Amino acid sequence: MAKKKDKFEIPFHSTERLMLHQLRLLEWMATTGRKRFVDDETDDTDEEKKPSIVPEEWELTRGIDPYDWQQKCIANWFANDGHGTVKVVTGGGKTLLAMAIAERVQNEKDRDLRLAIVVPTIVLMHQWYDALLEHGNLPKETIGRLGDNYKDDFGNDRRVLITVLASARTQLPRVVKKSKVGKHLMLVADECHRAGAKEMSRIFKAERRWSLGLSATPEREDDDDAGYDESLVGKEVGPIIYEFNLADALREGLVPKFTINHYGLPMKPDERTKYEALSRSITDSMSKLRSHRDGRSSGDFFSWARNVASRNKGEIGAIAMRFVSDTSKRRELLNHMDARHDAVQKLIEQEFAVNKDARVILFHESINEVMHLYLRLRELGLPVIAEHSELPGSIRETGLELFRRGTAQIIMSARSLIEGFNVPAVDVGIIVASSGSVRQRIQSLGRVLRRHRGKDGEEKTSCIHVLYAEDSSEEHIYGKVSWDETTGVEQNRYWLWDIQNEPAEQDGPPQTPLPTEMQVDAKLLEPGSVYPGQYEGIELSCDTQMNVRNNEDQYARDTRAVADAVIRAKGGPGKFKVTPKQRFVLVRIPVNDDWETKFVMQLEEPLRFDSAPDVSASNVGPEEWAKDAAPGDAYPFGDFPTVDDELRFKRKSGGIISKKVKGGEMYARNRERAANKEKGSDADYLVASVQALHNGGRAISKIEINKANHAVFREAGNVFFICALKAGLEFPERDDGGSKS
Repeated sequence: MAKKKDKFEIPFHSTERLMLHQLRLLEWMATTGRKRFVDDETDDTDEEKKPSIVPEEWELTRGIDPYDWQQKCIANWFANDGHGTVKVVTGGGKTLLAMAIAERVQNEKDRDLRLAIVVPTIVLMHQWYDALLEHGNLPKETIGRLGDNYKDDFGNDRRVLITVLASARTQLPRVVKKSKVGKHLMLVADECHRAGAKEMSRIFKAERRWSLGLSATPEREDDDDAGYDESLVGKEVGPIIYEFNLADALREGLVPKFTINHYGLPMKPDERTKYEALSRSITDSMSKLRSHRDGRSSGDFFSWARNVASRNKGEIGAIAMRFVSDTSKRRELLNHMDARHDAVQKLIEQEFAVNKDARVILFHESINEVMHLYLRLRELGLPVIAEHSELPGSIRETGLELFRRGTAQIIMSARSLIEGFNVPAVDVGIIVASSGSVRQRIQSLGRVLRRHRGKDGEEKTSCIHVLYAEDSSEEHIYGKVSWDETTGVEQNRYWLWDIQNEPAEQDGPPQTPLPTEMQVDAKLLEPGSVYPGQYEGIELSCDTQMNVRNNEDQYARDTRAVADAVIRAKGGPGKFKVTPKQRFVLVRIPVNDDWETKFVMQLEEPLRFDSAPDVSASNVGPEEWAKDAAPGDAYPFGDFPTVDDELRFKRKSGGIISKKVKGGEMYARNRERAANKEKGSDADYLVASVQALHNGGRAISKIEINKANHAVFREAGNVFFICALKAGLEFPERDDGGSKS
C-alpha cells in the first residue's frame, strides 16, 4: 500500500537551512561562546560562596499591596484553618496571592514553614521561580525545583520547592517524608484541576499542614461529583473559598475593557454532508451503548466508551470503537473547515490594517491544523511563529522569546499556551477551534486580557474572536454557562458570518444554559415531570436492594423511599443526582436521540452517609450476639469493617456464592469440593441461610463478610445479619480453573 502523501509541502530549502545554521552560530557566539571569542581573559576573583541565610521574616510581595479581593480571600483562607481553593480568572493575580498567604503563614504561624508548589508545566515552574526571586527576599539557594532535570528537595536550608506535577506525583510524598517537614508544609496546587486525575492525585499522600488550590476553573468536567467541593481535589485541598471571575476583574479595573465576538461559520455542502453522516452514526452508537453502561461507571460518556473500545473485543467493543472513531472524525472535520481558515486570515488582515504593530494569539485544538495555518500565514508574509508540545524545547523557547520581544507578532498555539505561559500584552486573541471544555475557553480568554498601553500612553483594549461551526455540536458549549455573567454583560457580541459577506449580528448566543436549581420553583415540580433546570448535584447510584451509595462507596442510611422512587422513574436501578441546596432528586432518561431530565422527588433532609445504625447497639460483642441471631435480624454493629464485599449469591446449581475477579468470577467451594472441609461447610451454611431469606421474601444478591466473620447484607441503607462463619470461604487459586467451583 502506497504511503499517503502529506497534504502540504514544507517550503524549507538548502539556502534557508544555511541561513538558519549561520544565525544559530551567531547566536551561540553572542551568548555561550562570547567570552571565548570576545573576551579571552579569565576571572579569578570569584568570591567564596557563603552559606545562604534564611530570613526569619519573609517578604514575598515586596512593593505590592494586595487588592481588596485578595485581602478578603486571604481572610477566608485563614478562617478555614489554612485550607481552601481560590477560583480566580487567569491573569487575576493568583501567584502573588499565594505568595502573600505563604508570607503571612511564615511570619505569623510557623517560623519553620516549608512551601511546596505543584504546577502542571515546566514553564510554570520557572515562572514561579522567577516571581519568588523578583518579589521576595529569599536567597535563590533556598528555592528549589523538581522536574525538567532539576532534582532538588528540602535539604540544605531549602524552604521552597517548586515541582512539576508529573514529578510531584511520584516523588513529593517521599521527599516530604524523608525531610520530615510534613508538619510545617504548605502545599500550593496551581491549576489544581490538573491534580484531579487519579494518577496525579498521588501528591496528596504527602503530609501537610496547609493547603491552597489555585485555578480559573477548578471544577473538572469529567467529574461526576456535586461539584468541586465534593471532588477528590476539593476534599484534599479545600473547598472553594473565594471566586473572582472575568466580570469581577473588569469591574475592579484589573483587566482592560474588552469585546468578545462569537462568529458562527457555515460548512461547505460537502462538509455538511459528511458531518450529518457522522452525526447519525454517532447517535446510533450512543443509543446502543447506553443500555450496556453499568450504573456504577464513572466519568463522562466518551471516556467510558473509549475504555470499552480498548478492552472489549465483542460486539459492544466494536460499537464503542465506531463511536470513538466517528467522534474523532467529526471533530477533525470541524477543525479543518475551510471557513475557519478564511476567517482567521481576514481577521488578522483587518487588525493589521488598523494597527501594524498588533500582537495576536491564535488558539487551536489540533497540532496539524496549527502547522497548516502557520504555513498559510507565513506564505502571506506575516510575522508568525508556531508553538506546540511536539516542537523541540530549544525551538519553543526561542519562539516564545521572539514573541515576547515583538519580533514575531503572531503566535499560533495548540493548547500549550492555555496554561503555563506568561504572555505579554496582546491586542487580539482568536480562538480558532477549541474543545467543548468551558474551562479551556475561559483560560484562553484570560491569556489575552492584560492591561497595557500604547506608545502614546493610552490604555488599549483587547478584542477576542471566537470561531465555531454553525448548527453543529460546537454550539453546545453556549448551553453550559452564561457567557454574559462570566465575562461581563456588555462584552459579548454574536454573529453569523459566511465569509463572502459582512458578519450579520444576532440577538444572542446559539444556545443558553438551563436554570440552576435555585432558579427553579419547587412548587411547580411534579414527580415524573420534565425538570426544566440543569442536571446538577451529587451523583449517586441505587441498586435492586434499595441501597444508595456515592462515588466513594459510602452507603446512605434509610434509602427505601428515594431508591424506590428512582427505580420507578428510571425503570430500573442506576445513577441519579441530588441537587445540593434544594435537594431535588433527578434522573436522566434516554428519549429518541437525546437525554431528558426528570424530577423524581424533593428530599426533606439530606441523605446521611454516616455509619451509625438505627437499632440500639448491643451490650455484647459481635461473637456473643451472633449466637442468638437469626438470618434477617438488623445488625447492631453498623458498618463493622468489611473484608470482602465482592460476593454474590446466584441461584444456579442449587445456589452458589460467586466472587468477582479480574477477567471473570470464581465460586466458593462447598464441602464436597473444598480442601478445607470447615470452609466448605461454611459455604453450604451461607447458601442455606440466604435461601431461607429468599423463601421469606428477602431478595438478596450481594453479600459482605466483615472482620467478625459475619455474612451480612444491605437493604435500603441498613445492615442485616445472614449468618456467622467459622473458617470463611475457600475459592480456587487463580491458576486453578478461575471460574470453576
